[in-house]
Amino acid sequence: MTKAVFVGGLRTPFGRSFKGAYKDTRADDLLVELLSAQANRHPDLKERTCDLLVGCAYPEGEQGYNTARMCGLGAGFQVAGATVNRLCASSLEVVAMAASKIAAGWGDVYLTAGIESMSRITRRGEGFSESERIKQTVPQAYVSMGQTAENVAKRYPQITREMQEDLAAISHENAFKAYERGDYANQIHPYLIEKDEFIRYPVNREKIASLKPAFADDGTVTAATSSPITDGATSGWVVSETVAREMGCASWLEIVDVTVAHVAPEVMGVGPVPAMNKLFARNNIGPDDIAAYEINEAFAIQVLASASDLSLPAERINAWGGAMALGHPLGASGLRLVMTLHDRLAQLGNDGAMGVATLCVGGGQGMAILLRHSAS
Repeated sequence: MTKAVFVGGLRTPFGRSFKGAYKDTRADDLLVELLSAQANRHPDLKERTCDLLVGCAYPEGEQGYNTARMCGLGAGFQVAGATVNRLCASSLEVVAMAASKIAAGWGDVYLTAGIESMSRITRRGEGFSESERIKQTVPQAYVSMGQTAENVAKRYPQITREMQEDLAAISHENAFKAYERGDYANQIHPYLIEKDEFIRYPVNREKIASLKPAFADDGTVTAATSSPITDGATSGWVVSETVAREMGCASWLEIVDVTVAHVAPEVMGVGPVPAMNKLFARNNIGPDDIAAYEINEAFAIQVLASASDLSLPAERINAWGGAMALGHPLGASGLRLVMTLHDRLAQLGNDGAMGVATLCVGGGQGMAILLRHSAS
C-alpha cells in the first residue's frame, strides 16, 4: 500500500470563548482564513488537492451546510469537500480518512482541517433533545461531560484533587516554556492574536486550590482541571510519501495505524485506554516504544487515569502543554495533537521515532493514531 504521511500543520491560536479574540468571528470565516494561509504556504499542493476533509463536532449554523465545501470555496480551492463528526476526535477522523484513501490509491493529496466556535455554536446543537427510547437501553447515554469526569474520579480515588491540580499546573508551565522556546512558531498562523489565550504563568496554585468543584458539590474536578471553552481552527496536509519527497519536506509523519474503541458513556474519559491497547497489540509494541504522547486534556482526571492504566511514561506526555492550557476547540483538537507530535518528534531528531495521539470522545469513545517520524 502507498504510505500516507502528515505534513504542513497550521492552526490559529486558540481563543477564549465568549470573551476572546474570536468571539465575534464567524466559524466559517475563521476556517477560510486558515485555509487561505495554507494555500499561500503550499500553492502547489493547493492545485493538486483531491478533497478537503473537515472535522467539526457541531456542524450547524455558521459551521453548517457542509462547511468543508463552503470554506474551500471561500479560500479559493477548486475542490469538493466533506464535513465529518466524531465529536472531539472529528479532525483526527479526517486524517484517518485521508490516509485510507491514499493507501487505497484513490488520491495522493488531501487537505484536512478542523473547526469549532464554541462562542457562536450551541453545544449539542440548537434544539437538541434526548431520545427516551435510547435512554431505555442506555440510561447514561446523554450524561454530561463534566459528570463523566467526576465518575472517572470516583473510579480512581487514588487520584486526588491535588494530583489533578499538579497536572494542570504542569500543563500551563510546559505551554508557557514551549512558546518561550519558539516550539510553536511553525504551526501558528497569528490571526488577530499571537498565541493561545489561556496560558497562565506563573501558575497561581493558591487560586487553583480555592476553586469550588465545577460539576458536583462533593467532587474533585474544577474549572482549573478542565479544558476551557474554546474557539479555533486547525489544518494539515495528508499526502503520499512520494509527494512529500517531491515537496522537499524536511520531515513528515507516516500514518501507521488508527484505532477507535468504546467504553460506557458515563466514563467517557477513559476511552483512550482501549483505543491505545488495541493500537499497541495490533502493532506489537508497548508504551516504552513510543517517544512522544499527545493526550487531549479534556480533564486532568481522565489523562491521569488513562496514563495509569496504560503505564505510560509521564515525561513523554504533552511535553509542550495540553488542552487545559492551550484550549480544546472540540472538532479541531485532533489535528492540533498531530501537528504538535510532528514538531516534537522533529525536534527530537530520531528518524523512525514513534508518537501516539489520542482523545476521549463524547458518548463513550476513544480514538488513537500511531505515527512514525521520517526525515528526508
